[in-house]
Amino acid sequence: MHPLFENSSRGLKLEAQRASVLNLSGRGIDLFFQFAVLTVLARLLAPADFGVFAMATAFLWIIMNFSDLGLAMALLQQPDLNERQASAVFRINLLAGLAFAGLFLACSPLLGWFYHDSRVTHVAAVLSLTFVVSGLTGVQLTLLRRALRFDVLLRAQIAASVVSSVAGVTLALEGAGYWALAARALADPLTYAVVAWTSSGWLPGRAEWDQTTKLLLRYGGYYLGFNLLSSIGRQADSILLGWRFGSVELGAYTVATRLFYFPVVQISWPLGYVMIPALSRLRDDPDRLKRWYSKLLRLVTFVAFPPLFSLAICADDVVYLVAGPQWAKAADILRVLGPIGALQVGAATIDWLMASQGQARRSLVLEAARTTTYLVCVIIGLYWGAIGVATGLAAANLLLFIPGLVYALKGTSIRLVDVLKALLPCITLMILTVTAVFALRLFAQDWNQIVRLLVTGAVITGIMICGAALVYGHSFLNPRFLISSLTSTLFAERR
Repeated sequence: MHPLFENSSRGLKLEAQRASVLNLSGRGIDLFFQFAVLTVLARLLAPADFGVFAMATAFLWIIMNFSDLGLAMALLQQPDLNERQASAVFRINLLAGLAFAGLFLACSPLLGWFYHDSRVTHVAAVLSLTFVVSGLTGVQLTLLRRALRFDVLLRAQIAASVVSSVAGVTLALEGAGYWALAARALADPLTYAVVAWTSSGWLPGRAEWDQTTKLLLRYGGYYLGFNLLSSIGRQADSILLGWRFGSVELGAYTVATRLFYFPVVQISWPLGYVMIPALSRLRDDPDRLKRWYSKLLRLVTFVAFPPLFSLAICADDVVYLVAGPQWAKAADILRVLGPIGALQVGAATIDWLMASQGQARRSLVLEAARTTTYLVCVIIGLYWGAIGVATGLAAANLLLFIPGLVYALKGTSIRLVDVLKALLPCITLMILTVTAVFALRLFAQDWNQIVRLLVTGAVITGIMICGAALVYGHSFLNPRFLISSLTSTLFAERR
């Protein structure tokens, strides 16, 4: 049996720890490049360039998130899988990628008409190639994640970050404008795909259309609806802002949302890719599932709550450092979006839990409620522009957080009181951190913004280290375990 299809709960804890370290390392590298490149591009490009790119990609991400027909999530949570079943899914994914590429290319003139901007048509036509890349690599990447082979994905992430960053900055220096953003968006998945294909050691073969394959297709159907609703909910703000106010207003909103989504994505996505397959192996062990989920929720909120809630106070310093003084409007938007990111990181664990337990239908119902709430709040806030839309999103997330937890926990061994106990240290730490950052801001009003931000970061880091020492003990300060886990996984021979 190919190593990508081995699936056992033996040694699961160590495997998950190593995979988490590797995945977070990859995301950390990507985060560094994202911030570094944004710092450069924000000074080389105009807000309208970011706005044009956001107009084209808003619809692209909606389609991209369900272009795999929900089969990636179906594979990720499937306990038993063989190569022929994966080959069958690969064929479907490839055909879907080609079909969506043709559809998006044909519809690109409609996007230019919708936004009254022909530049959107050209960018959308070029970016249709991303669907072909996605169709070719979706199954490969999912199998690597399912097998917790994040050593391969780490190398792919490093290569993709370097190549795409160089491409984007080079074109921006040459005066290419929004094409620099488009080139970077194409170079990243293409490089990632090449490294993943050449390193995985698995090639699709003969397809098998048995009951398990049919079950995967049926399960994927639920997640097709889930991803469609999720994409609409997440992209509706950009689409409506671009349609109503144009590329300049959307450009400021795009920079703010990038700064808001960077930490959210770096925390939630890598852990999600590890925890969904890990938790799926604990379906028949409710006590272990309860312990794992409680620890997981505490960990992600412990990391996310203090810095993201602090953005409500120090957003202007962050934007000044990353994007420059010409993006002051983005700072006002980021103040509102920061705390939303903290809630979304916590809410991401709800999706992981439901996906790992095979609750596709209930996930679809929950996502329908989320999307409806997002759309209503965004439409209400649209009258006040970007600030109003951001405020609408904040209200929607506050309304959904606790009801979403209650709904997700139904039918599991996890109780709401267990969740609240896990959240208590994180909420306490967040309150202390925000209070300290606010006091520092009052004391340092006349300081240089960069110096003030560096001191703010040091204060947040110090409080989080002290809090982690109280909650987890002093052993977390010893880097030997993380280093040994990282190096042993990177250089271990394949089984």
